[in-house]
Amino acid sequence: MKKVAVSIHARDDFNPNIIHGLDDLDFIHVDVSDGKFSSVRNLNLDVFRILNESYQIPIIAHMMVIDPPYYIEKIIEYIETFTFHFEIEQDKNGIIEKVRSKGKKVGIAINPDTKIEEIVPYLNAINLVLVMSVYPGGSGQKFIPHSIEKVNDLNKHKEKYDFLIDIDGGINIDNAKKLNVDILSSTSTILNASDPNKVISILKHSDEI
Repeated sequence: MKKVAVSIHARDDFNPNIIHGLDDLDFIHVDVSDGKFSSVRNLNLDVFRILNESYQIPIIAHMMVIDPPYYIEKIIEYIETFTFHFEIEQDKNGIIEKVRSKGKKVGIAINPDTKIEEIVPYLNAINLVLVMSVYPGGSGQKFIPHSIEKVNDLNKHKEKYDFLIDIDGGINIDNAKKLNVDILSSTSTILNASDPNKVISILKHSDEI
């Protein structure tokens, strides 16, 4: 059975009730964007504290920012996993060590153009790889089909390394069946559904269909 994360944006007008009543969520995936790494800017870091106080659900912070270390101290106490992008120019090993020194898990996110072999040197030190199946930005983008093959390539490394595979971007009931991942992260497929809990259940059991 796969795990499911609902993806939400750290917007100024964030309302924690947006996920109220969603049963059996495994994670809350929070997108933070600085307007520099991508064109979108969502930097309401209070979202993490509010979610942490409102729900007993582990939080994955997806930091689409050019300076991840700046944000670690600001949110680390509220989250389970701090995920930063491989494509930044900062010292990746330094970021990994800093997050782990806080007793938290660390993930690396990769954009559609980044190849799996580029992140192999870090797989022994991280807990999660977030495969972006759209380009960083707003929700509602179409799933990039090549992501299926990318996930399959990444799975080959799980024999040697212990990490989870998360995928984010354009996830729906149809493509979920084709994705050999641990976590499905979705915004619109869940939140725009007439019966969100039914959709969560279908996504969780998508590897059984």
